Amino acid sequence: MAAEDAGRRRPTAREIFDVLRHAPRARLGRPGSRMVVAVAVAVAILCGFVTASLAARIFGETDRPLPTATEMADIAELVTPGVAVPPLERHDRVFVNGNGEAQFGQVRYEVDHATAIPDLRVYDAEVTDRLNAAGWRLGPISFSGHPDLRMAETLTATRDGWVLTFANTYYSPAPTSGGWFDVSVRRAEPAGMPVGFAAGALFGMVFGWFLTGWASRRSEHHVMASGTLALLAIVATGNAAFLIIYVVRDFFTVVDQGFSVNEGPIWSWTVLGDEGLLILAPTLLAVVVAAVVLALCGRPRGTTGRRPAHRSVPPRVGWTAVSVTFGLAVIATCTGMGFLGCNLFVAALIMAIVLKMHLARTGPTAAAPPLARDPESGTSDDQPGLAT
Repeated sequence: MAAEDAGRRRPTAREIFDVLRHAPRARLGRPGSRMVVAVAVAVAILCGFVTASLAARIFGETDRPLPTATEMADIAELVTPGVAVPPLERHDRVFVNGNGEAQFGQVRYEVDHATAIPDLRVYDAEVTDRLNAAGWRLGPISFSGHPDLRMAETLTATRDGWVLTFANTYYSPAPTSGGWFDVSVRRAEPAGMPVGFAAGALFGMVFGWFLTGWASRRSEHHVMASGTLALLAIVATGNAAFLIIYVVRDFFTVVDQGFSVNEGPIWSWTVLGDEGLLILAPTLLAVVVAAVVLALCGRPRGTTGRRPAHRSVPPRVGWTAVSVTFGLAVIATCTGMGFLGCNLFVAALIMAIVLKMHLARTGPTAAAPPLARDPESGTSDDQPGLAT
C-alpha cells in the first residue's frame, strides 16, 4: 500500500524488513512485544523435538528377526576366531540397562582374549578383511588411547539389515588375557525412520508456533501470567537443549551412515526408565505448571474484545508454583537424584526472582472508584444520554 501511494510498483527492502519484523508479533497476538517471537521459537523447537522423537519411535520400531545362535556362531568365526563363545545375551526389544540407558534390542557376547593382543590395529585389520570377504559393509572405526598405542578400538559393519559392533579392548594390567572382545548385533534403523523424524519435527514446530499464539491471546489480559509463561517456556526448552542437540546430531548420523553409532535409538528418552526422562523432569514440570497457569487465565468478567483488564492471575498462583518446584527439588536431592534436584532448585530460584520483580514493578492493583450517580436523573455518570 505504501509503495502504491508513492507511485512505486513494489515495496522497498526496508519496508519488507519492517513487515517481516512486525508480522510474527502481530500473528502471535502481541504486536508491541519482542519477547513473544523468542518464546514462540523456543516452544516450536521443544514441540518439534517431542513430536519428532515420537514419530521416530513409531517408524523405528521393527520386528525384523535378530540373528539366531547358529548365525551368531558364524559371525563369531569372523571376528573372534579360535575363542570359545560364551552363552549369548539376547534382548528382542529395546531395554534399559543397569545404568538407566535404553539400548537397542540385540544379541551380544563378551569374551576374554585367548592370548594378549598388544597391537589392536593388526588384529582388527584382519577382522576387517574377513568381514569384507563375507559381504559386510564396514562403517566408522573409533578408538581410545594414543593413535600408535590404542587401548580400545571399535568397528561397525552392516549386512542384511543388521548392524555389527565389534569392540576390542587391550588392558595391560590383566595378568592372563590382557583384554576382551565385546560383540553385538542389532537391527538397523528402517529407511523410513529419518523421514518420519523430519516430518514429525516439522509438524511439531508448526503446532508449537500456533500453540504459542493461542496461549498469548489467552493470557493477554494477565500481565503476571504472561511473564510466568514466557519464563516457563524458556526454562523448559533450555533444560532440554542438551538432549535436543544430542538427538539432532544422532539424526544426521543416521541420515549419513544409515544407522546410529550410539548404544540406544534416537528416541531412547521416550523409553520408560531411561535417564533422558530424568534429564527432562524440569521440562515436564514446567509444562505442567504452564498448563495450570493457562487454565486459570480465563477472560476476566466485564471485558469484551481485546480491551485490557485490570486484574491478573493472583500472586498466590505464582508462589504456589515456586513452592511446589522447591519441594520437588528437596525431595529429589534427598532421594539421591542430585542432578534433577539441582535443576529444580535453579528453576525455583529463577521463577521466584522473576515473580518478585514483577510484583515490585506492578504493585497491588487499586480498586476502581465507585460510580457517581446524578441525584436528579438517577443515572450514573458513565451513561450519558440516558437522562431525560
